[in-house]
This record gives sequence, structure tokens and C-alpha cells, in this order.
Amino acid sequence: MIIGIYYLGTEGTWLISGFSPWFALALIVPFLWSIAHVIIKHTLDSSPITPNQVTFFRVLISSILLFGISSLVSSINSIFEGLMKLEFQIFGFLMGIVYYLELVNCFYAVKHVDVSVASTVITPNPVITMIFALFILKESIKSYQIFAMIIVFVSLYGLLWSGRVKPHKK
Repeated sequence: MIIGIYYLGTEGTWLISGFSPWFALALIVPFLWSIAHVIIKHTLDSSPITPNQVTFFRVLISSILLFGISSLVSSINSIFEGLMKLEFQIFGFLMGIVYYLELVNCFYAVKHVDVSVASTVITPNPVITMIFALFILKESIKSYQIFAMIIVFVSLYGLLWSGRVKPHKK
């Protein structure tokens, strides 16, 4: 899997000079989500909290943090002016619905199946994103991206398969 990610990060060149520090920074996101999935699974299994409650508080905390960061970067007046625009309201509403549905479904999945299975189901997101980027944004998909995705998918499903066939302890 690491080989596939490295290949993708070097844009198919295998040269370390092609490895972007921004790509390395982007790798932190799945690492943090993996930690979050384990914490959420434990919390949902050991407390009366529901996936809807987890989603609500996650969005609330994120909103507060993002507002704080935005107010440090921009003036409060420009933030409120942007919030009052109809275009932003429509976009924000639609993105909010999609984000809520994604989170609550993910948290329900994590509650009812193994974390590794839930994370693997989420893994095809880059393929879906590439398809949307191709048709909506008119971006091109490079052959090295497809090759790297195949390596990563085969590795992930191999890990899942090996976890299912491990010998049972007596």
C-alpha cells in the first residue's frame, strides 16, 4: 500500500524530487480519520450516545473552530457579509445536507460493523472524486493515478482478507 501511495505522490515518476510536501500533509487526513473511527466506535459501543449526537457535536465544534480561524484571517464584517449572500446560503445548505448524511451514515456504519470494514467501504471515495472531477470539473485522470489506486485497493482488500482468515485462538 505504501508503494502505491508513494507512486501516486511522485506523480508516477518514482523520483523523490516529485514528492510534494502538500501531498504528505494530505496523508494526515486519512490517518486522523482512522484514529477518529476507532474512538467513535469505542464511544458508540460503550455509551448511550447516538450517531446523530456525534454528528451534531462534530459539526458544532468544527464550526466554532473554523469561525475562530476565519476571524483571525479575515475581518468579522467580511465573514458576516459572506454568510448573508444567497449564493453562499444555497451552497452551504446543500453541502450541509450532504456532509450531514455522509457523517451520520459513516457513524452508523462504524457502530454496526468492524472499523476496518467501515473504513474500507469509505476507501473508494477517491475513485468517485476522480469521476466527478472528470465530468464536472473537466479535469483529466492520469494513468499513474489509476495504477496507484489499484495498488492501494488490492492492498486494502488483501489486509481485510488476511484479517478474516487468521487462525482463531482456542
